Amino acid sequence: MKILEITGERLLEKTVITVGNFDGVHSGHRALLEQVVARGRERNLKTAVLTFDPHTRTVLFPELSQHILTTFEEKAQLLEQLGIDYLVRIPFSKEFSQKSQEDFVKEVLVERLNASDWVMGEGHSVGKNRGSSTFLLRDTIKKYYITTFVADLLTSNEHVVSSTVIRKLLTDGRLTEAVGMLGHPYLISAERIKGLKIGSQIGYPTFNFSRPPSQKVIPPPGVYVAELGFDGNVQPGALYFGECPTFAQRDVHFEFHSLEFNGREPEVGQIAHLWVYKFIRSDEAFSDSAVLVDRIKKDIEAIRNFFQEEKRGHGCDQGT
Repeated sequence: MKILEITGERLLEKTVITVGNFDGVHSGHRALLEQVVARGRERNLKTAVLTFDPHTRTVLFPELSQHILTTFEEKAQLLEQLGIDYLVRIPFSKEFSQKSQEDFVKEVLVERLNASDWVMGEGHSVGKNRGSSTFLLRDTIKKYYITTFVADLLTSNEHVVSSTVIRKLLTDGRLTEAVGMLGHPYLISAERIKGLKIGSQIGYPTFNFSRPPSQKVIPPPGVYVAELGFDGNVQPGALYFGECPTFAQRDVHFEFHSLEFNGREPEVGQIAHLWVYKFIRSDEAFSDSAVLVDRIKKDIEAIRNFFQEEKRGHGCDQGT
């Protein structure tokens, strides 16, 4: 997949496109994106996903402190797995938001991306104030000989799959439900940093990572089933994030203990991917390190059982 800036090169080949924030690249997005890929193959056309960076709501409604499921880089990681040819970044600003619907179609889709087909979700709209229905948007598009296809909304347990719902589930600690809607483990990208080696001192060495960006949704502190991906290497293990209350630490720590360490590890300063599958327990303070070690043993046993009983790797790209 090639990443393009909307202000960069003009695509010469006809494309099948779709437009949106695609925050989380959840199962609803994936259902739509699969139609984009299928349409591209059927018509022998390249496929392009246009996405806004930053998320449109962070610009239009800054007072809401909008949190996101995926950074642009994480979004690219997830989209590449789906067979998309181009990911086109649109730098979103208040100025760009004033562009009319017709100007967006003409200047972006036609003149920059050479769009032939547009697959959109039900109720989708673009342009200033997003003040028109999908029906009226399709009328605008017809003027430029772009064929449109409207994908149905995907539901889960009678709820429409949406980024908003998933954000709430993650914030509330309902990770299993969130992962079910995402259709893949929750992805957290983080930079490897030097740690205090507390884990090594108690027999459970860890890789330490920097805290993700403040706008990134993070589940409540605790222990989680996770996989670590970097340089095509994938290792199952335990992910902990919290303040290490047993050792009176005040900073939030992100630590990963590998269950299948193979001698390979991310370099300090390298970005790695943490794929989070399941919640094990909340963060808590123990009376001493011996009690903590006993608890960690139980955590590790539960995590091993998960990987033995569940099919793992369904979200973790071997190319991370």
